[in-house]
Amino acid sequence: MTTEMSDEEVSAIREVWIRAKTDNVGKKILQTLIEKRPKFAEYFGIQSKQRQSLVLTQKLKAHRIQNFLDTAVGSLGFCPISSVYDMAHRIGQIHFYRGVNFGADNWLVFKKVTVDQVTTGATDSSKEKDETNSSGTANGKVETEANLIPIADINNVYSGENCLARLGWNKLMTVIVREMKRGFLEEAMRNCKEEDNNGLLGA
Repeated sequence: MTTEMSDEEVSAIREVWIRAKTDNVGKKILQTLIEKRPKFAEYFGIQSKQRQSLVLTQKLKAHRIQNFLDTAVGSLGFCPISSVYDMAHRIGQIHFYRGVNFGADNWLVFKKVTVDQVTTGATDSSKEKDETNSSGTANGKVETEANLIPIADINNVYSGENCLARLGWNKLMTVIVREMKRGFLEEAMRNCKEEDNNGLLGA
């Protein structure tokens, strides 16, 4: 799949981001990452035993996630896409120096969680659907030939895999994760070479 975004996809990315960033999406991404992979709490340094310190750390990390995505989205269409690459590349380098060694599966989890949380359309203020409504659905689901589909997925314009906004965000996060990984690995290789050279000089 090409990662080049069309003008329509960029517009869809911006539109869905306007809604997401007003709904604490950074916090949602962080919480979901930790729920899916508790190890992420260690990666983000959220291990304090003091409750007040823990809350402040979580807010800071969530703010950083959301602020980076906001900057990346704000750059689309106004700055060369290389500016987004450079930001992601730098974050990858920072992760190396902080000792955050993501495995390949964790990069994929980060990408999927971000795309899902930004494009779900769910909000903190949204209320649960009635268990039964006038259309004949029951228990919050509607029956199809294959299975039962949650009402939220039918009413949510952002839920489909072929949705323009979801495709656009998937492409954006693909290049962001790719450049973060590249920055991390390049820095790791550079440091390995420096250590080898220092070892030869000290021999």
